[in-house]
Amino acid sequence: MGLTSSHWGVYEFVVKNGRLSELNPFSQDPDPSPIGPSIIDLLEDRTRITKPAVRESWLTGGPGTATHKRGSERFITLSWDEAEKIVADELKRVIKTKGNQAIYAGSYGWASAGRFHHAQSQVHRFLNSIGGDT
Repeated sequence: MGLTSSHWGVYEFVVKNGRLSELNPFSQDPDPSPIGPSIIDLLEDRTRITKPAVRESWLTGGPGTATHKRGSERFITLSWDEAEKIVADELKRVIKTKGNQAIYAGSYGWASAGRFHHAQSQVHRFLNSIGGDT
């Protein structure tokens, strides 16, 4: 058994055959959240995206390629290292050719009561570390 923490508290976990099998409230938590254990179901949900993916035409032709295919062509999965390199290279390219003002830091991502978990704050923090955005 090991310990892990999340937004909802600390949990004791058990891994069997390489998969998370139990996620129980920390035994010393006087008022544990019941939300944590539901994470197990989410890990294997068919709608969960587990790997980065890029549109096939973008991957083969780069930015601006076959934009009319957005939403209809297949996605190619990549390793996290490949995806990180693509993102880093594209940010560098846009900053070099258009400037930081060309980066839109909008996000419709999830949020919570705390600002640390506010999606736009995270995007802005990241982009501010490389010179800013619009």
